Amino acid sequence: MSQSPTVSVVDDDEQVRESLAALIQSMNLDVACYASGREFLDGYVAARPGCVVLDLRMPQVSGLEILDVLSSRGIHVPVIMISGHGDIPAAVSAMKAGAVDFLEKPYRGAVLMERVHRALELDAHHRQAQAERAELVGRYETLTAEEKVVLELTVAGKPDKAIAIKLDLSLRTIQLRRASVMRKINAHSRAELIRLAQSLQQPFSPRSTP
Repeated sequence: MSQSPTVSVVDDDEQVRESLAALIQSMNLDVACYASGREFLDGYVAARPGCVVLDLRMPQVSGLEILDVLSSRGIHVPVIMISGHGDIPAAVSAMKAGAVDFLEKPYRGAVLMERVHRALELDAHHRQAQAERAELVGRYETLTAEEKVVLELTVAGKPDKAIAIKLDLSLRTIQLRRASVMRKINAHSRAELIRLAQSLQQPFSPRSTP
């Protein structure tokens, strides 16, 4: 059973936290509030779907420092950065550090609500893509060493006859191995097999999801 998304609010201003929490709860969403960057980093559960509404300027651990820590931990949760001192350099720094959006105080509640919905959709797409990739990796690991060689040569554009010659095997043996590879990878054509294999060779990027 999948978890419902939670919006994490990180702001050292109690009134701002309460205001944001009330707004998010009015969207029928769960909310978790944190009074400091350290409290958030200590308590945040990356496995829980959702997004983060993060204040840029906080004592001890700033919003940008939190983005750096999340990145170092391999956590790609969508972050909406908010600042009462926002300017173009701050927005650029936040986006470069991994934030998906930047709002300057004061902001309209309707705008924040729309950005939160967008961030939650992005997180859902990312988690789905991550699960699909993990499933594909699992299927790839079921291949034998010989089948992986055939797959590698297929991805390199080699036809079955050329693979047979290179490996000094019969054409029928290569065809049987490729058929087994396609069945295990769950590819329905050579083109799909190549596309799936190439996706395994590329580093996973959450920003590549819609």
